[in-house]
Amino acid sequence: MKITRSAPLPAGVEDAFAVVSTQEYQQAKVEAQTPRATATVTDRAGSTVVRSERHLPTAGMPGPVVSMVGDTLSIIEQQTWGPARSDGSRHADLALTVTGVPLKLVGTIALSPTASGSTLVIDADLSCSIPLFGKKIEEAARPAIDDSIDHEVSQLGARLT
Repeated sequence: MKITRSAPLPAGVEDAFAVVSTQEYQQAKVEAQTPRATATVTDRAGSTVVRSERHLPTAGMPGPVVSMVGDTLSIIEQQTWGPARSDGSRHADLALTVTGVPLKLVGTIALSPTASGSTLVIDADLSCSIPLFGKKIEEAARPAIDDSIDHEVSQLGARLT
């Protein structure tokens, strides 16, 4: 399932990336979604790696998910940001996995300059490899992923204004 989202930001790419690449912002962002969350930001050979882990209750989720993972769903996200490109943009590889469920999101994040600030674009594929139930799990997961993207844009926008 293809997921593409775009949002304007009220600051330039470097200002937005300066926030994205801080431990304090990343930890506050994930804790605002769930109290059982951690985030780390590390520099690795010219890249900035943002890794977060969220632990969410499964109450209200589809039965097949609950039967596979139990009472808690663990979501691991990694963003690997490269250096600024010649046009001033920043790009990251995005990978999200769910412990105990063959559900993954793989794609890219781009911060690109605009006349009034910058734009954040997420372009990814969500897939679940469970026969018969895979598409239903993807459809059930989609709103949570959309909400998470909206949350990130909201948190980042608030920090930039």
